Amino acid sequence: MKRVTILSTVMAFLVLLGSVAMAADTIPVGVPLAMTGAYTGSGDDYFKGIKMAIDEINGAGGLLGKQIEIIRYDSKEFAPEVVMQGADFLCGQKQVASVHAGWAGWGQDVRAYGKYEVPFFADDGSQAAVDVYRENPEQYSNIFQLTDVGIEQAKSMFRVLMALPYTYPNKKVVIINTDDSWGVEVGDTLESSFKEKGWKVAKRETVPYGTNEWGAILTRIRRINPALIHIEIPSAQENITFFRQFIQKPTDSILSLGWGITPREVVENLGDSADGIVGEMPTGLPGPVAPNAAGQAWIDKFVKLYNHQIPAGSWATYTGIMAWANAVTAVGDAYNFKAVNAYLREHGYEGHQGLIKWDKDNVLRAQEAAPVVHYQVQGGELKTIFTDPPTKAYKDSQFIVPRWIN
Repeated sequence: MKRVTILSTVMAFLVLLGSVAMAADTIPVGVPLAMTGAYTGSGDDYFKGIKMAIDEINGAGGLLGKQIEIIRYDSKEFAPEVVMQGADFLCGQKQVASVHAGWAGWGQDVRAYGKYEVPFFADDGSQAAVDVYRENPEQYSNIFQLTDVGIEQAKSMFRVLMALPYTYPNKKVVIINTDDSWGVEVGDTLESSFKEKGWKVAKRETVPYGTNEWGAILTRIRRINPALIHIEIPSAQENITFFRQFIQKPTDSILSLGWGITPREVVENLGDSADGIVGEMPTGLPGPVAPNAAGQAWIDKFVKLYNHQIPAGSWATYTGIMAWANAVTAVGDAYNFKAVNAYLREHGYEGHQGLIKWDKDNVLRAQEAAPVVHYQVQGGELKTIFTDPPTKAYKDSQFIVPRWIN
């Protein structure tokens, strides 16, 4: 019995050594994304970009000779306590070398992951998150935003809406946005922009997520008959139901869904009935025809892997992984967090469209190498019609007047 006990102890020790050796042969990265709840679709879109990048790195021999291991965490709907638990689990318990979160909240993620030095990449696009960062830039120097804030994206939306090769029949606009930080930022910015341009904001409606019955709002819109309707709801179902109810008795209005056009469920569900809708994707790679051969190769590979167009966030999170891996390679140590973070801030990353750089707030502002891409649905798919900055029509693009406008 004693010999069996000793043998069992030795075997357990060897198994433990094997586990430690296996762990030492991998570099774990944390991926806190919505796997359940209202944001599951966007969480899946972000994850595809992350997995594509990591598969490429692992297939080419790994990072510093080690395979990258993905450790997922369900951030659900970004309640502050859930985000905090995710940071403690990934950075505290699992001791990951970086975190790639996509859309992760409106500042609670900055506080949660700022407790650690682990490089944290998020796609919040929220001024609220930037304001938290500015409270203590030294402490939060590990936080890297992959997207410009909603205020600047809204300004880009406005510039393109005013640049469309189209004569608006009047200067009345209806703005509908969600009641979260993102929706309010975009809605407020658009409202002030239109007013400064001499337009009348005939209706401004702030709605909660889950609004799928649009009868009362559409009745008022039909009385107004605005030249333009802008909806800013970063969730698919609300945009789908609005359009299906709108098109039953449409007004002569350009319909802009902002960021809401890019979750893949929207166009997949509406198909070519959505032809004419416009919207945008921040930190995007223009498609389906890319601006260069490298970008086109990436788009073709993505479509072959996932059998659909690039959705919101996939290219941004892919680029975040590659920027981090490039910094780690330059530093030579995935766990020298201060050096990796400093390298990212100083050198940026050479992506498919050129050199991208983070600003003093560690925000990847809209720039030529990571532009805001503006689409119109044509033939049941998203086609780039403008990029910004600078605000310019995309090569060989054509804006089509929606069929519901008389």
